[in-house]
Amino acid sequence: MMSIFEKIFGDFSEKKAWREMENRAKSLPEDYCIAYKAMQKYLWNTGSVVDWQETKFVFNHIIDLLEEAAADGKPVKEVTGNDVAAFCDDLASDAKSWVDKQRQKLNDAIK
Repeated sequence: MMSIFEKIFGDFSEKKAWREMENRAKSLPEDYCIAYKAMQKYLWNTGSVVDWQETKFVFNHIIDLLEEAAADGKPVKEVTGNDVAAFCDDLASDAKSWVDKQRQKLNDAIK
């Protein structure tokens, strides 16, 4: 049964997962953390990821790659390539975009 707090504030497990993911990103070396925040901002602004499960998967994957790169002493662009936007687009390509969801919503609304 959902508590009154969950009804008001939403699912706490998702908020906890978000905080954990953000804390992982903040613990990256500065250059990697800045790169993560820039990729995160790009993905939010382009509407590439909108669903929580997809968002969690994509952002955790980016953090995994950046943690590994930092541990190996590789620069960020050695992982992402020079076209960082294309790298992000590839990661999010399987996720339904905001446009995809709106398109589906419109098609479902009209009988």
